[in-house]
Amino acid sequence: RMTAYITELSDMVPTCSALARKPDKLTILRMAVSHMKSLRGSGNTNADGSYKPSFLTDQELKHLILEAADGFLFVVSCETGRIVYVSDSLTPVLNQSQSEWLGSSLYDQLHPDDTEKLREQLSTAESNSTGRMLDLKTGTVKKEGQQSSARMSMGARRSFICRMRCGSCAVEPLSMNRLNFLRNRNRNGLGTAKEGEPQYVVVHCTGYIKSWPPAGVSLTDDETDNTQGSRYCLVAIGRLQVTCCPGDTDMNSISVPVEFISRHNCQGMFTFIDHRCTAAVGYQPQDLLGKNILELAHPEDQGLLRDSFQQVVKLKGQVLSVMFRFRTKSREWIWMRTSSFTFQNP
Repeated sequence: RMTAYITELSDMVPTCSALARKPDKLTILRMAVSHMKSLRGSGNTNADGSYKPSFLTDQELKHLILEAADGFLFVVSCETGRIVYVSDSLTPVLNQSQSEWLGSSLYDQLHPDDTEKLREQLSTAESNSTGRMLDLKTGTVKKEGQQSSARMSMGARRSFICRMRCGSCAVEPLSMNRLNFLRNRNRNGLGTAKEGEPQYVVVHCTGYIKSWPPAGVSLTDDETDNTQGSRYCLVAIGRLQVTCCPGDTDMNSISVPVEFISRHNCQGMFTFIDHRCTAAVGYQPQDLLGKNILELAHPEDQGLLRDSFQQVVKLKGQVLSVMFRFRTKSREWIWMRTSSFTFQNP
């Protein structure tokens, strides 16, 4: 049986199977060990089978995932609704700092009409009451009958939509511009808040109910105070909900090409622009040559665009991405994303 296993191992290891002559058992074992070491060095596979590149730390991977999702990670006690953890990516999404959320009640961060929905989602007990459920595909509200034990047996997954309060935390200009773009694209008809009233955005939360504290983890005194004897918590990611906004110009819904290349001097003057600009913004290339792009930007975005020209010079060839409102030939404002870099004329 050992010979059969050795032969099978030889067929599985590429360096062994590539040899003209069949290697001896010791060579097969040595090559198998080398092959497994090379596989382990090329990436990091966790015990649960999830893959993480070896060149990324856990912290870097978390930031990449949250940035790609335009969301933030948070952990909230199911019994009290108290927030025991929130990632720093909360700031560009909701314009609030970590300190504003950490230790506060998630109920206080939601629209008053959505607190009952959150209470249902944090509940770990079966409920006999009839509730309402929002169908994400159709947007209709459906009746939800008696809860079954499947609520907990299906991995205790949670997915719900709620309105979360925006803050007034100071955000750097580029992040604020990106935040404004996301809010306009995903505002779901909430409109502008009245004077003195909080501003809300629609957030889609997805996550799982987990036992608390995690096995093998000891909590500090502050963390113990925050959880207040909780046995379960919700670990979730909150993302701005993408919806269709009638009357809004969505770059993704335009069927004509929306990409074109332009060249500018340090002051922002157009020195070159390709013909695809006509399909995107309505102007002919000759209409824009010699004009300053700042003149076509929304007044509120001109300062940001001016700063981006100064910053991209300092990046020395690295790409800088920024979003701003651009006035088309039909005098409509559209959101435009630019990816720019500097080069030196030969």
